Amino acid sequence: MNNLLDILNKSVNYLEKKNIKNARLTAESIIAEIMKMERIMLYAEFERVLSENELKKIREKLNEIVNKSKEKKKSDNNDFENTVKSEKQLKLLLDKSVQYLEKNDIQEGKLIAEIVFSHVLNIDRMMLFTKYRDDVEDEEIEKIRYFIQKIGREKFPVQYLLNEQEFYGRKFYVDKGVLIPRQDTEILVEKMIDTLKDKVLKNEIHPKILDIGVGSGIIGITAALEIESSYVLGVDISDKALETAQKNKEILKVSNIKFLKSDLFENVEFREFDMIVSNPPYISLNEVGIMSDDTLLHEPSEALFAENDGLYFYYEICQKASDYLADFGYLLFEIGYKQGKNVAKIMASSGFKNIEVVKDLAGLDRVVIGQKIINKIEIELDRKREIRWGPRTIDIDILIFSNKKVDETDLIIPHKEMLNRLFVLVPLIEIYDGDYFGKEVIAKRIDELLKIGDQKIQKVEG
Repeated sequence: MNNLLDILNKSVNYLEKKNIKNARLTAESIIAEIMKMERIMLYAEFERVLSENELKKIREKLNEIVNKSKEKKKSDNNDFENTVKSEKQLKLLLDKSVQYLEKNDIQEGKLIAEIVFSHVLNIDRMMLFTKYRDDVEDEEIEKIRYFIQKIGREKFPVQYLLNEQEFYGRKFYVDKGVLIPRQDTEILVEKMIDTLKDKVLKNEIHPKILDIGVGSGIIGITAALEIESSYVLGVDISDKALETAQKNKEILKVSNIKFLKSDLFENVEFREFDMIVSNPPYISLNEVGIMSDDTLLHEPSEALFAENDGLYFYYEICQKASDYLADFGYLLFEIGYKQGKNVAKIMASSGFKNIEVVKDLAGLDRVVIGQKIINKIEIELDRKREIRWGPRTIDIDILIFSNKKVDETDLIIPHKEMLNRLFVLVPLIEIYDGDYFGKEVIAKRIDELLKIGDQKIQKVEG
């Protein structure tokens, strides 16, 4: 359609793709001028159909804006090129680099420029100011120019360019194909260390830690270095990730960690870990539009995005984690800032207790931890968990309690799955005389399940 709203939205999308700042405001102003209308009235007459002549004028104006932007960026590039060719003083080169990055919409341009300069000049970033009046060598200037322009033009992450990222006070090797370490993950590491250190100090355990989705190895390697008595196994399905993690192991000279190719628990044989830790892909596919260009263009999508609103891997790991944890072992996740409650519920539904959501310095959900607690009654009755979801010595589920509703991390009433299980409903209808559901609801649901065939009810012989 060629109505006003449709053309406006198409114009905004076109300008955004061309990296024009304030794309919507620019598009509104252009169309309002051509239509001889107040900008606010565009939305009042959104169904108005535009003529071919009006469409032509809009296209011409949009192209003019884009071309002017290209010329400006070209001019900025030339200015930067001329500066690095004519000037050698560190302070001037640094200032021009910052200006160039900011004009190319690079966030934290000053920080990134300082990282590049400190890398090329081989001095600590905090000491750059002591060299402000020094001249930079031609060879170093050329390297700086290459790095700065690649970052500005291609939105290329500085970490991939320099093949390094600092994490927990150490420099790690990073390359395309693995996720760039974030400082947020240090909160996960701190929680991991704090949780285990008391037992370590008391010589109660030599922690055995499983790092699922090891990536560049930052979590597992940091754990191995900070807890010297630990043994760490890092698993990943990506060959590139395992290669990078192994390289970091060698660079940092870590002896108490090994890596294994495995799809989650698939190739893991040991089943008595004191802690399982994971920073899985957790960004919802619906959030692609809010991701920065450098992340979307260069970081591996398989390390970023997950199905089921970003919760897929939490479900998958929680379902099997207890089978690989020692009694009273811990499961620890990094999470997205809106996922605390949901991940806590997933852990609770898988039997984990003492669940805690840890917030970051901004007050946002960042980490969830839970513990595998063996029930005292189960111990006394010698319950064995040889077959998951198999026969049990004892199993207690709270189905209904009066007419109350409970929705907590470790308790949901009424039981969310009760209406889906014949082996629950058949005996329930015989004894239930309450009015929460009503017997007619239970009877109707039993008929429905019988028709579709329920595999969870069996005749017990004997």
